[in-house]
Amino acid sequence: MWRRIGRSIGNLFKMGAKPSKSKSPVSCSFPFLEDKSTIEVMKETYAFVILRGLPGSGKSTVARQIAEKYPSISVVASADHWEITPLPKESETDSSRYDKLDQQIKECLGDKTIVVVDDTHHNRERLDYLFDLAKEKDYIVFIFDVRPANSDLASLVKCSHWNYTVQQLKLMEPELQKKVLPYYFGWFLWRQDGEKMRKYAMDFLDELSKNEKFGEEFFKYVKSDSKENFKLEEYFQKKPSVLHCTTKFCNYGAVPNSESYAGSKTVDDSLSKCFVLKVSALFITPRTLGARVELDEDQQLLWPKDEEAVGSGDQVKLPHSSRSHITLACAPGVPAVQTGLDLLNILKAENAEAQPNLQVMLEQGQCCCLGEGRWIMNLPNSIKVKTLFSGFYAKKKSTAE
Repeated sequence: MWRRIGRSIGNLFKMGAKPSKSKSPVSCSFPFLEDKSTIEVMKETYAFVILRGLPGSGKSTVARQIAEKYPSISVVASADHWEITPLPKESETDSSRYDKLDQQIKECLGDKTIVVVDDTHHNRERLDYLFDLAKEKDYIVFIFDVRPANSDLASLVKCSHWNYTVQQLKLMEPELQKKVLPYYFGWFLWRQDGEKMRKYAMDFLDELSKNEKFGEEFFKYVKSDSKENFKLEEYFQKKPSVLHCTTKFCNYGAVPNSESYAGSKTVDDSLSKCFVLKVSALFITPRTLGARVELDEDQQLLWPKDEEAVGSGDQVKLPHSSRSHITLACAPGVPAVQTGLDLLNILKAENAEAQPNLQVMLEQGQCCCLGEGRWIMNLPNSIKVKTLFSGFYAKKKSTAE
């Protein structure tokens, strides 16, 4: 039944929400509706779009625009359609009200490329539940705070079909004025380019595994019982489900300056926007396998000013954003955050003009050893990957880079 919902824009909105008393003009600008490059990438991205705002703020208008921009690949799951009245204060006992809406969302995940959820989303427990649904199916979450051109609460009461009072809207407003902070912000790779990077990584490991000089040197620093049975592909078994390049690690706001970063105009304007990143090197250590990313001037604006290049020793100072990278895989028990630290150590060794301990020639380029099992292959031709900027959202107990 649910898969028939959203097969066409007409059918979708015949089943959709009750018409508002009057349309509220939206003051927000969204790259996924206006930017040509972003639109093309969004068409091939598993996107979970959460629209957030007060009743009457214009969320249904934005939802309709998304359905019109991405016909046949998108679906709008509307709380209004299921007559779920937004409550000023939600509680756990209210969750059953969402059963039909949640069933629709679950059926559409995997069936539709873009799933849009239209509700007030002023309750954190409700958001956590939606984050889990998206994470289970490897969808990238995009949260958009929809704001009306006229934010006067009395005007919103007139625009909403629910019979709210201004006082009831005031009870919802404080939560909606807070930014929903992710575990981290970053650029998430387009599916096709994610697959391309995985192939580069596997080819890199395959070549290295066949090189005796590399094997002898690398194995000195690896914890393994048997050199004969050691296989690089099996050793690096922890692989991210969605490849990304982290900008700001927030830990849901526990990290200093997270709120100011999330609230900046640069970040706000960049959410869902397409960026093309340049991968300039592949590197490997006994802990991690990664790709170095070199940022252009526009991308540098999204790199936190307070990000410090920490690594081994302070003799060599690296340029801003030197830590930018994509984690491709990790050894057992190694957290993904280690990839950036390994890259900094490699770059500091390079910049200290340390002579490579060993060099091996691979089909992809020359791979240099900088000691302690650290190797880097600077690519003769950089790899361009398309990405979308957003955050990784999950419950606070979740762990990720």
